[in-house]
Amino acid sequence: MKDNYSAEFSTLPHFAQDYINHLAVINKSKNTQYAYSNELRLFFQFLCDSLPTFPSSPEGINLLYHMDKIGHRDIEAYLSWASIKRNNGVRALARKQAVIKSLYRYLLREDMISKDVTIKLDPFNVNQKLPKALEPNEIADLTDALETGVGLSAGQLKYHVYTEKRDYAIVLTLIGTGLRLSELCNLDISKTNLNKGFFEILRKGNKETVIYFNDDVAKALNDYLQNERPRYVRKNLDPLFLSIQGNRISKRAVQNLISKYMTILKTLGHNTEGFSVHKMRSTFATLLLRETDNLAIVQDALGHSDPRTTRIYAKVLDEQLKRAADLIKFK
Repeated sequence: MKDNYSAEFSTLPHFAQDYINHLAVINKSKNTQYAYSNELRLFFQFLCDSLPTFPSSPEGINLLYHMDKIGHRDIEAYLSWASIKRNNGVRALARKQAVIKSLYRYLLREDMISKDVTIKLDPFNVNQKLPKALEPNEIADLTDALETGVGLSAGQLKYHVYTEKRDYAIVLTLIGTGLRLSELCNLDISKTNLNKGFFEILRKGNKETVIYFNDDVAKALNDYLQNERPRYVRKNLDPLFLSIQGNRISKRAVQNLISKYMTILKTLGHNTEGFSVHKMRSTFATLLLRETDNLAIVQDALGHSDPRTTRIYAKVLDEQLKRAADLIKFK
């Protein structure tokens, strides 16, 4: 992605490059910076292709001369073009609009422009669907399949012998903690405390965070560490979850693992079509909300940005998070 990101970034107008640099300063991830760069490149290229006073490519756009000539109808024309020519749905269009509005807010705050024309844009009505999540009976069947290998092909069973405990520990960790895929793959043994039941991780924005897990997860991790991981560790590596080759497990490998077992659940009569690694995170959030009826705890456990400016009850919430981890059941 690095080469693609550099290419997208270099074709932006200088003031838009300043905005992307600002995203880095406020700890937006590289993926976010790349996505915003791509969205803005498409927007500015559309303006270059459709407005006669604009240059042929975005890097030639001048802040003082060209930006004052952009009205909200030009932005609406771009969104209409994206809908028709790029077949963008409502969510994609809402994302495009949000990126443009964010750019304008930045330019206005930095006194680079005198008015924000995006305030005239009508918001998109994006119907929020309830996140897909595994139900308790589906979790039970999933853990049974992981332990017994039921539903696996003969070829898959050969590998199951070598990765059974690792795979079981991975799935329990995902459902029991709500970790993101990248966070799971980046777990290290040196940052794992089985006795006290927590991981130390870096979340979005390089925030150091403690993630708690319950006894079921701890037992699964210990079983993997004691009885399976030593078989294929090639050198003194710190990564918690390893591939058979002894390397840190890849995101693709975990995605394939979840996809394989969601297919098995489907053959057992469960509606798991389209379930991904992220749905394990949704499952954790759904179970935790049902058990605690406390959205603040769920938001904190997931690492979502907290709108509150003061955390007076941080210690109390920390104790609640410890207890909340024990509420996730796998059987």
